[in-house]
Amino acid sequence: MRLLLLPALLGLALALALAAEGRTQANPILVGKVGFHNAYKITLQMPDGTRVTSIPAGTYAIRVVDYSKIHNFALGSQTENRRIFTGSVRATGTKTYTVDLTPGKYAYACSAHPFTMNGTFTVTDPNAATTTTP
Repeated sequence: MRLLLLPALLGLALALALAAEGRTQANPILVGKVGFHNAYKITLQMPDGTRVTSIPAGTYAIRVVDYSKIHNFALGSQTENRRIFTGSVRATGTKTYTVDLTPGKYAYACSAHPFTMNGTFTVTDPNAATTTTP
């Protein structure tokens, strides 16, 4: 009986592996942090801690970690002059936003302290040809 189950289990494992291969990969993750110990600091980083300055266009998961009830994390497109999302100033915790970023300039800031807590980054066209001049 056990020998009869082995081929069935192997077949099931192969089918699951092929189904998983056909799925798309998860969206790249960016990590926003704001107000650790109520500090007037806001960052947007790659998961390895590298500051985001330029990324290719695409769909991203932005995981915002808000440590403070006096700060928040807001993201907007400077190119399109529109707000993409705004966290609550009075809330703390972690929230993930899924965003489609098109080529252009973007800014993030604390809504309560936008002149002291802010940053920018550029989203590039991954299909654009680059040229260099001598």
